[in-house]
Amino acid sequence: MKRGVVVVSGVAVALAGLFGFAMFKERAVNAYLKNRPEPVVSVDVVKVEARSWARAIPATGRLEAVNGVDVAAEVAGRVVAIGFTSGQAVTAGTSLARLDTDVERAQLQSARAQVRLSKLTAERYRSLRRTDAASQAKLDEAEANLSMSEAEVSRLERTIEKKDIKAPFAGVLGINRLDIGQYVTAGAQVTTLQDLSAMLMDFSVSQKYLPQISVGQAVEITVDAYPERTFSGRLSAIEPKVDQASGLIAVQASFPNADGLLRPGMYAKVRAVLPVEENRLVVPQTAVSYSLYGDFIYVVRPDDKGEPRAHQVVVKVIDRHDNLAQIEGGVKAGEEIVSSGAVRLSNGSKVKVAEKTVLRSKPDVGLD
Repeated sequence: MKRGVVVVSGVAVALAGLFGFAMFKERAVNAYLKNRPEPVVSVDVVKVEARSWARAIPATGRLEAVNGVDVAAEVAGRVVAIGFTSGQAVTAGTSLARLDTDVERAQLQSARAQVRLSKLTAERYRSLRRTDAASQAKLDEAEANLSMSEAEVSRLERTIEKKDIKAPFAGVLGINRLDIGQYVTAGAQVTTLQDLSAMLMDFSVSQKYLPQISVGQAVEITVDAYPERTFSGRLSAIEPKVDQASGLIAVQASFPNADGLLRPGMYAKVRAVLPVEENRLVVPQTAVSYSLYGDFIYVVRPDDKGEPRAHQVVVKVIDRHDNLAQIEGGVKAGEEIVSSGAVRLSNGSKVKVAEKTVLRSKPDVGLD
C-alpha cells in the first residue's frame, strides 16, 4: 500500500515538472519575440505617374498579300520552256512557262483556211440572193458556217495564248514546280506569286467596339519573326454585318511593306488603337499583386515615427501593355509604391528603400 502511494506521488511530481518546463519555455519564447527587433524588408520603389494612355482593341489574325495567287496551267500540255527562277521578282505579263502548241498551230492554219472558204461562200450566196438565184436559207447557212469557222479560229488562238503562262501582276515568285518535258494537266501548279508591297490582315472584334472603330483608324501589329518591332497600318474595311453565331464583326487592315519583312501566312497580334485618354494612373505590372480576392499594390507611407511602411491598397487594373498597367483605386500620382520585393511583404511591413526606379516603357498604347 505504501509502495503504491510512493509511485503515484512520483508521477505527480514528474507531471508537475513537465508542465512547469512548458510554461517556462512559452514565457521565454514570448519574451524573445517581444524583444526581437522588427524585420525590415528591402524593396525597390517607383512613383505612380499620370500619363496619356491610348487603349487598343486586341486581336490575332494571319497576314496575306494584297495580291497573291498560286499560278497554275489553265490547259494541259507538255512544258517546252521555263522563263523564271525560284524566288525571282517579275513584272506583270512576264512569261513564266510555255507549253507545246504544235498541234494547236496546225489546227489554227486549217481553221483560218476554212474561214477564207466560208467568207467566199457567204459572199457568193449574198450575190445570188440579191437576184433571187439562191434561197434565204442557203445564205443563212453560209453565214452560220462563217461564224463557226471564225469562232474556231478564236478558240485556237485563246488556247495557244493560254499555253504561254504569264504573271498576272508584279510580285515575287515562289519555288518552281515544273520541269522541261513534263506533261501538266489543267490546274497543275506552276509556282506561287505574291505581291509583297503591301499586306492585308483580316481579324474580328466584338460588336461592342463598333462605335469606336472606323476606316482609316491606326492599327499596329507584331509578329514572332520580329518581336521587338511594331508595324503600323490602317483599318481599311469593316464588314457591314455582325456574325450571328459569334457576335463578332470582321474587319480588315492594310500595312505597307516596302522592306518586304512581312510575309503572307504570318500570324500576328494586332491592336486597333483607340483615342488617347489623358491623366491615367500608370504603374509597372510588377507592382500589381493579383489574387482571387482582388488586385492590390503596396504604397510606401511613413508611420507615426516617420519610418516607411508598406500598406496594401486595392486597385482595379484597367489596361495593360508591355511592362505597364493602367490602374484606378486608392492611390494618387506621385506616391511611391513597391515595384520589386512585394512577395515578402504583408500589410504594414516595415521597409527599406533599396532603389528608386522610373517607368521606362512607352505609355502611349495599352491593351483593353
